[in-house]
Amino acid sequence: MTPLQQLCQRNLDLLQRLGISHRLVEHEPVLDYPTAHAVRQRFGLRGVESKSLFLRNGAQRYAMLITLEGARADWARLKALLGSRPRIASDEELIEQTGCVPMCACPFGHDASITLLVDRAVLTCDFLLYSPGPPELTLEVPGSELPRLLKAQPNAQLEYP
Repeated sequence: MTPLQQLCQRNLDLLQRLGISHRLVEHEPVLDYPTAHAVRQRFGLRGVESKSLFLRNGAQRYAMLITLEGARADWARLKALLGSRPRIASDEELIEQTGCVPMCACPFGHDASITLLVDRAVLTCDFLLYSPGPPELTLEVPGSELPRLLKAQPNAQLEYP
């Protein structure tokens, strides 16, 4: 299995193990929000698109900012949380550290060394839409289940903003 396939399997296995109801749809690759909106409409997906930014903070320290479509990063707040100003990691770093495809960073299922910065707004969604890894797949997960999903992650987590 490729790292991307392994990431996808970890995400699906975790949902199954936790008994979290979800919907998985297969479609053309989604690498931008206009395509995501078209897929959402075509399949009748409910919820809000996630936005995951893979950040580098110093030498070999990484974090995944998990927020919602349209949200803007508050770099001052991120610096306060992480201790130094992060930058968006390169495409190569994203691929190497997570297995994700650039423009399609998955929010969950990553190595425990990657800190999760969780936007509180994510926890208010009725449903969260995100890719489990491959840009051809979208998960629809009830927002009410996100606290359980987050609790099951091995990663350090910081509340944002």
